[in-house]
Amino acid sequence: MSRDHSRCLGGNQFAGAQLGSDLDPKTFYAIPLGDMLMFATLVFFAFRARFNPSAHKRLILLATIALMDAPTGRPPFVAITGRPHLDSVFCWLFVLLLMTYDLWSTRKLHRATIWGGAFLVIAQQLRVPIGSTTVWHAFATWVQTLARTAH
Repeated sequence: MSRDHSRCLGGNQFAGAQLGSDLDPKTFYAIPLGDMLMFATLVFFAFRARFNPSAHKRLILLATIALMDAPTGRPPFVAITGRPHLDSVFCWLFVLLLMTYDLWSTRKLHRATIWGGAFLVIAQQLRVPIGSTTVWHAFATWVQTLARTAH
């Protein structure tokens, strides 16, 4: 079955908006783009820290955790992640596990865990408020128009 991307980016299916989502499609578009931005940012800093193995490993792990919204946003996890402000609960659990590992292994939190984890949690909480702005909706409309004219 061929996937028609112009249809996927238009109407009620803008950029993969879930059928059960309470968000309008253009607001929902901020979630996957925010995930990609978080991933790219954390990988960039991990690349810069490649000669510091402990920081590099933690930043790569946090970058991977940043992408966990997609797989945990589907059944059976959607019973938890489908509620407002709990969409990132599994990401927070993995960050908490990393913090627990730091405390167990070194008796203190690593700087990369603190700053990367804080960035992850704050950025995840800002995606929907940013996606609800008129500036974001104008950007999403521009992307939608661009996608329609590209085919």
